[in-house]
Amino acid sequence: MDKNWISSVSLQVPMRATPEYLAGHYILQGASSFLPVMALDSKENEKILDMCDAPSGKSSHITALMKNTGVFFSNDVNEERIKAVVGNFHRLGIVNSVICTYDGRKIPSVIKGFDRVLLHAPCTGTGVVSKDPSVKKNKDEIDIHRCCTLQRELLLAAIVDCANARSESGGIVVYSTCSILPEENEWIIDYALKKRDVKLVPTDLEFGAEGLTSYRQYRFHPSLKLTKRFYPHVHNMDGFFVAKLKKFSNIIHKKKDAEEESFD
Repeated sequence: MDKNWISSVSLQVPMRATPEYLAGHYILQGASSFLPVMALDSKENEKILDMCDAPSGKSSHITALMKNTGVFFSNDVNEERIKAVVGNFHRLGIVNSVICTYDGRKIPSVIKGFDRVLLHAPCTGTGVVSKDPSVKKNKDEIDIHRCCTLQRELLLAAIVDCANARSESGGIVVYSTCSILPEENEWIIDYALKKRDVKLVPTDLEFGAEGLTSYRQYRFHPSLKLTKRFYPHVHNMDGFFVAKLKKFSNIIHKKKDAEEESFD
């Protein structure tokens, strides 16, 4: 049989239809999706939460690093999207997971005390314009403000009650987006630094641009340079942002938060 013919037939088989894929030997995801998981640096026998998980590429990576030990909570508010998580976890043989469909902002009222929390927040998706050009036309200023509000609420929920500062791992929260807008990235982290007992720590990612410490007339905390930005034209992957926060106190401040700042 002609070897060239065999090769051409093999190339027509979709990556999600190979015996190896169906047997759970691998899962497909973009290179940028590895970054927040690498920053999270999950360990065996930990209690970990992914607040916005579907379709489970990052979470399956996390559970692989945990070697199916400890307990991993996979959450997504969208019940339709969570079906993909269930399917992938069954296919990959993940047995240390709890799958739930709560609004991420309400998870602390259900369960808390996690060693590590990953929040890949819903965003405008400006970092994936190369794959989805419609982002340039179907997102406006109102969409940005809506995303910013949700991102702040999710991040504060992740910090205040979900992460445990007394954890042996130190109560780590990793925040990421597939957006390159400062409004959805540095500004959100700067807000959290002002409102909660957390500090930025190095992501330990060996490449990427430093986060912004200033944007137009706005100035952010100097430690924002510890965050990482990734650009398609520079790093050959989707636009991405990753920040790693360490919680140093479980004290909940009763003082009413000051009125939120916003970009004009």
